[in-house]
Amino acid sequence: MKKVEANRYPHSATLFRFCKEALEIRYDGNVKVIDQDVGAILGYDPADCSHWKKGKKNIRSLSTLRSIADHLNVDESLLIDITSGKVSLDEAVFEFRGYGQFTLSGKPLESLKKEYFKNPGKWQSSGQTSAFEEVFDIQRYAVVRLAEDIIHNGGFTEAPIYIPEILRMFPAIQLATRVEQEEPFTVRHEGEGRDLKSTIVSRESETRPYIRFIAAKTLFKHLVASQYPDTGMFANSPAEILDIQSNIFAGALLVPGDMLRREVDRIDTSFDLLRQLADMFWVSRSLMNQRLRDFLEFHN
Repeated sequence: MKKVEANRYPHSATLFRFCKEALEIRYDGNVKVIDQDVGAILGYDPADCSHWKKGKKNIRSLSTLRSIADHLNVDESLLIDITSGKVSLDEAVFEFRGYGQFTLSGKPLESLKKEYFKNPGKWQSSGQTSAFEEVFDIQRYAVVRLAEDIIHNGGFTEAPIYIPEILRMFPAIQLATRVEQEEPFTVRHEGEGRDLKSTIVSRESETRPYIRFIAAKTLFKHLVASQYPDTGMFANSPAEILDIQSNIFAGALLVPGDMLRREVDRIDTSFDLLRQLADMFWVSRSLMNQRLRDFLEFHN
């Protein structure tokens, strides 16, 4: 009987799978990614590539991780977290995809302007034609104020913000776990208006940073769709803007401005500031980086 060698380095195997999914995302389905494409990142021959894929090759040296980070254009810290088992494949892929837009700018803005001026009536909810700036107003301060009101009403004064405690304030939205589902997470809705019920189903039993972000985003969209008080101003937001608003809301809910300001004043700046803050608020480094940029620009 053929002896099967045990998977000695499971996190290296996870890194392999992450690299393959990252390449598939980069090529957006236009190129079929094979195992050897992953091995080629490090110049591996088919045998070494196979050993890496099966977890029989330890991928941990900083120079090797740096080569992968340069090839995939990702932060080395994410790869280190994968190889140490700190983040799962689902979470790593979510981080690679990114947290979406927090402002309407660059190519997305230009594309939206082109679409709008070709067919402005597509985004009009009344008979009158509104200016582009009015239709696609993000209303950032109002979004942040809604998050701050929830933090205040819940009596939260210290980081981190506990998502289950936030959701207890809104019984119509629930978190659930189903490890056998194919997708890392799904969001299900029943009913509409004030009778709307939403459920976030995660493949991971632990409320990881990316699940916390998804829950906060879903909460915002649920509140708008269920006509929660003070969200009427967002009810007519185009889908493109609603998604940006939900990202801003999630960031402000998980990392409230007042708490962030207080922790920055307290923190030991001789160490990795970003890592310390991310760990303190239970968010990823990339989300904390985005939140710090927003905080410095908008002061909330």
